[in-house]
Amino acid sequence: MTYYLKSIPLAVLAVLLSWATVSSTTTEGDNCLTCHDNTYKKSLNNSHIHPPFLDKKCSTCHIDEYASPVNNRPSTTTRRENRQKVTWHQKHYEPARTHFFLLPSSKVDNTLFIQTAGRNGQSKVTSIKLPPVEKLSQLAKDEQPPQLSNIQFLGVKRGILYSATIGWRTDEPSDAQIHYGMGNLNHKTRINHHLRTNHTINIAPVTPGKDYTYTVISTDMHGNKTVSQPLTFSTRSIGSSETSGRNTPARQSSFQEELNHQLSAVGEDYFITITANQPTHLSIGSHQELRSQIIMPANNLTHGEPVQHVIMKSSYDTNITSCLNCHKEFQDDSSHPINVLPKRGMIFPADLPLLDNGKMHCMTCHDMHSSDNIARIRRRTKQELCLGCHKNYD
Repeated sequence: MTYYLKSIPLAVLAVLLSWATVSSTTTEGDNCLTCHDNTYKKSLNNSHIHPPFLDKKCSTCHIDEYASPVNNRPSTTTRRENRQKVTWHQKHYEPARTHFFLLPSSKVDNTLFIQTAGRNGQSKVTSIKLPPVEKLSQLAKDEQPPQLSNIQFLGVKRGILYSATIGWRTDEPSDAQIHYGMGNLNHKTRINHHLRTNHTINIAPVTPGKDYTYTVISTDMHGNKTVSQPLTFSTRSIGSSETSGRNTPARQSSFQEELNHQLSAVGEDYFITITANQPTHLSIGSHQELRSQIIMPANNLTHGEPVQHVIMKSSYDTNITSCLNCHKEFQDDSSHPINVLPKRGMIFPADLPLLDNGKMHCMTCHDMHSSDNIARIRRRTKQELCLGCHKNYD
């Protein structure tokens, strides 16, 4: 309970009371405003308001729809009841037809949940049964490193920062990283640990009007690594090449997911291949037992009795996953990387919130509910926001 109450500030916490305690004619937002009416009214005074918040659709960002109570009767005591929740182990935000996962058997029971992004950004969850890992055929240990092909510089984009995009392919599922610099390879991107055969990495920030040297690196699930020969790109021209959109599928008005899966083992890990009939975001997860949240209502509410809430999303899902479900155009980190630690020597201003592990998220730079600044950024201008952390950026 302590973790979930601290993971989201109370000032922005929108919760639903147990459905069994309210009238069938009461709307979702009315339930939340029972406790958070002052937060809602105060936010309405700003000029830029998050549409779901304005429409009182609090569950869009805050409520974990996959966490359901063991029984739905309202609780009249402070006794905590076990609830069952899906824990998402790996999330692939870049659309693809085929997704590869290497998942330790110790992290999953006999059911694997698969979440896909469907129509209008809405998620759909299905499940498959997992046999014991020892009953699956073992993949033979591969001694050959992945072969790299089709390495391309895909262009420079101007968002909050300038970013360059590099793409390449491998002949087997591998991770991805780039070493780069102006002359020397003295910088490196975060390793994208998602196993893929079609890789795209954004380098940010880059300085316009400069020439860069880079190498791409991929390592397969057996630890075999391949490093390309040094290549170059220039930031003298801003704009993407014609092939830069090769990993971004056209949006469809409707999409009925059809998924196929294959299971094998690598040691004591599951190796899972999931293929969709169309490129899609995909996540995998398993059950986790949690305790229901019991909190005391504000002093101005009825009798100060304990209130039982539905389980809230984690700080990560509230501030990253919920954002990317709707704002797909930012899924490739083209405007700024998320879920990253500050660079060495960089200090985040105290008023920019972070995840519990110190990493930045979408709401580090954007106010959650409303603001008088465009795009609800936490500074008057984008330049002021960037220079708050990137003090030496030019």
